[in-house]
Amino acid sequence: MSEKDETPRWLGGCFLVSDFDLVDPNFHRAVVLMIDHDEEGAFGLVVNRPSPFTLGEVIDGMDDSPASSIPVYVGGPVQQNALFVLHEERPAGAGAADAAEQPVEGVAFEPATQELMDWLKGEWGDLPEADRPAVRVYVGYSGWASGQLEGELEAEAWVVLRATREIVFHPDPRNAWAEALARTGPLYQIILQTGFKPSMN
Repeated sequence: MSEKDETPRWLGGCFLVSDFDLVDPNFHRAVVLMIDHDEEGAFGLVVNRPSPFTLGEVIDGMDDSPASSIPVYVGGPVQQNALFVLHEERPAGAGAADAAEQPVEGVAFEPATQELMDWLKGEWGDLPEADRPAVRVYVGYSGWASGQLEGELEAEAWVVLRATREIVFHPDPRNAWAEALARTGPLYQIILQTGFKPSMN
């Protein structure tokens, strides 16, 4: 969080921004949107790691729809045969699935159900490009067992930041990590500019 904000106990609706020292290749310079976090563990999606694939390459039947070109991101190392979706709210009358959650204002999360894929292929694709709600598709997710994330936070592997739709749907996701880290306060702005991280102890 910023220096003036107290980090909440449960981090649903927050970003985990990997610190400079986090070397795990799954989370190097990652921004993770936390969907759920409680006593039983945590679940989130890395929002800034594009894969080389598009939705049309991983889902059959999308070839004749603009949705086929939606980029697919790597949401994390867990269950990489599963797809998840973050999207802006659907236009009035388009309906919303019972499975949808809203971890951040203006951002809905749901599994890639057949109903959602049909909406992307049909109604979403039929809208003028400028009117289409932003959509991000993720393969896999990031998960932590009970107490695991708390241990990583104590080890200062992550910086916690209140999540925003602007970072989730960042037009250049490769810059999202630096932009998110800079929002945490002046210390990280200096580190980003200089590359020098003083001892935090």
